[in-house]
Amino acid sequence: MNDRLRPELRELAVKIATSYARSNPVSVEALPSVIVMAYQGLEACIAPPPPPPPEPVKRGRRSAKAAPKATGRGRKAASR
Repeated sequence: MNDRLRPELRELAVKIATSYARSNPVSVEALPSVIVMAYQGLEACIAPPPPPPPEPVKRGRRSAKAAPKATGRGRKAASR
């Protein structure tokens, strides 16, 4: 992550936490954790996306040449 963005993220996280604390009951002891959660959420937003999962192995079809069919009890077909 770009180090230049970190102060901006901290400032935004504090603004988000302050706004949240104004609208919701938050104790003084819990305020640092609210700031940390806001900061981590902002970091997740600017993080590069994870690499795509590997493609599944594609299995080829069998060749067009078919094996001779069995004609019951393991006997070969009689030639006519």
